[in-house]
Amino acid sequence: MRTLKQSTLFIMVVSILTRILSFLFKIYLSRKVGAEILGLFQMCISVFALFCTISASGIPLILSRKTAEYTAKNRSEELHSVVTGAALLSLGAAFFLVVTAFFLRDRLTFLFSDERCLPLFYIILPALISTVLYQLIRGYLMGKKHYIEYSLTELLEEIIKILACVTLLSNAFLLLSKDVALAIAFTVTDYAVMAILLLLYFLKGGRLTKPGGVKDLVRSGTPITLMRVSAGFISSFIAIALPAALVRSGLSAGEAAAEYGRAVGMAFSLLFAPLSLTGALSVVILPEAAALAAEGSWDELRRRVDHSLLFIFLITVFFYALYAVMGECFGELLFGDKKAGTFIAFSAGMVIPVALTGLINTTLNSLGEERKVFFAFAISAVFLIAEILLLPKYIGIYALSVAESTFYLSQFIFGMIFLTKKKALSGGSFRPALTIMLIAFPTMLFMKITDTLCKDCSLFLRAALASTVGAATYGLLLFLFRPIPNVKAILFRNQKKKQEIKKRRSRVSHAAREIAQRKAS
Repeated sequence: MRTLKQSTLFIMVVSILTRILSFLFKIYLSRKVGAEILGLFQMCISVFALFCTISASGIPLILSRKTAEYTAKNRSEELHSVVTGAALLSLGAAFFLVVTAFFLRDRLTFLFSDERCLPLFYIILPALISTVLYQLIRGYLMGKKHYIEYSLTELLEEIIKILACVTLLSNAFLLLSKDVALAIAFTVTDYAVMAILLLLYFLKGGRLTKPGGVKDLVRSGTPITLMRVSAGFISSFIAIALPAALVRSGLSAGEAAAEYGRAVGMAFSLLFAPLSLTGALSVVILPEAAALAAEGSWDELRRRVDHSLLFIFLITVFFYALYAVMGECFGELLFGDKKAGTFIAFSAGMVIPVALTGLINTTLNSLGEERKVFFAFAISAVFLIAEILLLPKYIGIYALSVAESTFYLSQFIFGMIFLTKKKALSGGSFRPALTIMLIAFPTMLFMKITDTLCKDCSLFLRAALASTVGAATYGLLLFLFRPIPNVKAILFRNQKKKQEIKKRRSRVSHAAREIAQRKAS
């Protein structure tokens, strides 16, 4: 599991399984509790995520880097000291926020546009402590390159969450309202997963010692902290401002919550589904890009970035075509909600910049360009906030789609500029990417024709036939036009290339030893 290929494939497979379970679970929830309750819960989660970001900030990522560094240098005592320091720092902040929030219970109503959110928020708030510890241990596992444990714990979390929700929403717990049962299930899941991860940490040789490295953690994590805290505030802002704007446009509070629930709780789960295929690259490219830059292998770094970008284009362009044509059908089939399907179709184009931005930002972070990533984020956030405030009056909930699309597209454009200036991007992916984008349009046409011919069929048959025709058309056009001659090279270098690089490094190392010997003599 230590090679790039194995790690990427393993993380990708587990991520796909996790997202499939999450997606099926969202379908179950949307039918079990309805769009309104789902919207209220999503508003609570947005504020909760902000609290998590303030508590943990960038510490898990910095801890992951420190873990990799100390492990490579065999400095286990210092590693345990840093882990302990990170835990005390984050848990202290989380405990302070929980206690403060409970003391100010009557003064925090401004956090939500719907007063029904407040009691639910206080049910899930204790999970802040378990969530922070969960993030820290996962950062430690990533630094140790324990990809199996890193990925499987996320899958395990989804399984426990499903079991807890199904149990608490069953007839055995009739005394609990659906929204309260959902909030309790969230908290129970969080503590269960925390206990498992904590046990795993000690079984893997981890231990608690005298805390250290706190100042370094705070200093190194500041740029990441600013970005993540800002992202948390923006998420909370959207959860408050968007439903309020919808109410001002003429909807009732319940209707506004339902609209928000359809978009975030239903449609987004499908729109972000391609990340299960592309997200694995973002996980493994950080140490890979950093290592190549340190070695001065810029040609190989540029090749790796170009291949990764093309892989993401291959995946997301097809999903764009699929959602644009079949979004309404999917919404009605999967969620039993035609409005959610309309939102999916309208937002189809968002899937491309979302995935690309994740890869670009991760690559820039691996090259030490966190400030530039934050700059792109800040500028893009201005556009997002302005659109959330101004557009609901004219296009309702679709303002969220336009704002999110602009947000990610802006970051992607800035990121490409920064990577080019850093000489980490050759531009060799531009023409193939354009060809792939053009292939999407005939793919959409054939899917639309198939869907129209199958109007009298069941929703399932319509979706299955149109999706199959779309996938076949897309694959055939890729084969005919060959925008990428060697598709396999998108993800991984071939074995011959690996051997050439290995021999080159060996020659360089041998030459360096000879020079050192000559100087010594």
